Amino acid sequence: MTMNIADPEFWAKVKKFASKVPFATDAVAMFYAMRDRKTPTKDRLFIYAALIYWLLPFDLIPDFLAGLGQLDDFGAISLALMSVRKSVTPAHRAKAKAVLGLAKTNEE
Repeated sequence: MTMNIADPEFWAKVKKFASKVPFATDAVAMFYAMRDRKTPTKDRLFIYAALIYWLLPFDLIPDFLAGLGQLDDFGAISLALMSVRKSVTPAHRAKAKAVLGLAKTNEE
């Protein structure tokens, strides 16, 4: 049920779209929540399904359609996040921001 953190497909898609989609931080935070054994199994499965949908090259609206390609992915991630919001902790969000290079440093 777990996705390998070193999975090149996951991280390639994250890096490709991180600056272009508003839900990249949420998707990565949910990834970390899914890997957290404290997260309820039901929530982990819901997150897994949403992330897999995001990774699929063939979905309701193909990703290559400019401006529209991420719309259905955004819906899947948003729906999952609303359903599992209590399982996505500040620690998961901090890890997501760090991996995306969005973490604030003491110098900022």
